[in-house]
Amino acid sequence: MSAPARRATAFSATVAVLVAALAGLGVGAAAGARWATVASLLGAGIAALGVRASQARSNDRRAAGSAGIVAGALVVAGVAAVGESAVALLAGLAVGAAAVNATVSLDADVARPVGRTVARSASVLVAGSMLAAGLSTGAFGAFGRILAGHVWALTTAHDLARLLAFQVELLVGLGLLHWAVPVLDDWLPDRREHRAATLGRLEYRIADLPRGYWLFLGLQFALALTAWGPRWFDRFLESLSTLGAGVRLVLRSGVLHGAAGVLVALSAAVLVGRGLQRLFVAWAGRDPPRALSHAAGGVGALVGAAIVGASPLADVVAAAAGPAWSEPIAAVGVTPILTGGVAVTLFAVAVGQAVIGRLVRPWIESDAAAGFAAAAAALVVAALLAAHGGASALAVFTAVAGALAVLDVGSNAVALGTQIGPVAETRAGEATHAVGSLLVGAAGVAVATLTGFVMGSVSISVPAWRARLAVALLLVSVLCFAIRLGRE
Repeated sequence: MSAPARRATAFSATVAVLVAALAGLGVGAAAGARWATVASLLGAGIAALGVRASQARSNDRRAAGSAGIVAGALVVAGVAAVGESAVALLAGLAVGAAAVNATVSLDADVARPVGRTVARSASVLVAGSMLAAGLSTGAFGAFGRILAGHVWALTTAHDLARLLAFQVELLVGLGLLHWAVPVLDDWLPDRREHRAATLGRLEYRIADLPRGYWLFLGLQFALALTAWGPRWFDRFLESLSTLGAGVRLVLRSGVLHGAAGVLVALSAAVLVGRGLQRLFVAWAGRDPPRALSHAAGGVGALVGAAIVGASPLADVVAAAAGPAWSEPIAAVGVTPILTGGVAVTLFAVAVGQAVIGRLVRPWIESDAAAGFAAAAAALVVAALLAAHGGASALAVFTAVAGALAVLDVGSNAVALGTQIGPVAETRAGEATHAVGSLLVGAAGVAVATLTGFVMGSVSISVPAWRARLAVALLLVSVLCFAIRLGRE
């Protein structure tokens, strides 16, 4: 069956999303995380719109979808890091799962574009966060200064070391040039003849050097490692009179080292460019524009995080993050924390998608309703956490009833979309089913609240863990009964 035929009908799917949003807001407010819940729901809605846009065939729509998914993940990551409210996070995940199930068909045609977006954007963010961390902490500069200091100390210790350094630089430069010339021929084939005339004299294979030179070079290294070798070389230059003074002047002036260094640097730059080219080709695959469109969200987040980290907004973000993140931000900076947090969130979404899909599959009749089942499960868990945190019983009962209504109404929307079609005129029957499901949920909340009010004066002392376990088992049994009733 084609993907559009497995989509949920618009009316019931919209009702399921609205119920999930209202239930999430209610349980979030009862848990004391009203604004965190609002932000989480907003991020979930943006991510759901991004998932829908990522299904388009045009690269600009795919890029917009990637930006939406990453922006939603950024909001969710901010709620998880700053708000520190699991209830708000679960409410947002519930609305996001229901909204995705309401707008697209949950099959391989959805999973592949979303997976590509997550993989491409996360890889860009991981590479960017590592680069930003190295720059903000000064690790690259410190490593370069240490390496340059040691190399400078070794190559300028005495004149024999300078002579050895020049020979090594020249050999390395010639070897790199031998590998770089074919790359230049591939990049600029029209200039091949001019390049051959210019660099033909320098293109020399190190393997073609005579064995006697290698023995002579090894002898120089052996002399340089001794205590008397440098002194002997100085006396040798003095014995050459004016010629020795000229050789010493040239070695100490740095002209030879500069020329050889330029040769090494240019050849290495060409080879590094070739390596980056091959890395990009391996990352982009056979369709680079599509790969870039899927990575647009990661690139945008990286650029935005870099601008924030380099502007006065970095202090605002550090202050808003709270004391728990003050030390990491002070250690590596704002940009690596933002990009790394979004990358971790994207990886968590990818892993969670696979895990949740396997967990909810036994509870649903069709995989096309997995999003509504995941939304119902997230609301139930959010209700349990809110109850554990001291939320009112009415809010907890309402959240559980909302979870059951989301699962029932959403599953009915998917069933109708699969059997009749998502554009068929079934609104009257859907409205009847949705109203009946909501009335049953409201009656359940009323009975549970009335029972709690009547039994509130009865003192029954049980251990807390047994009470929580009994409530959890009761909710699971009610959910199983509702699913079984829906399948009859």
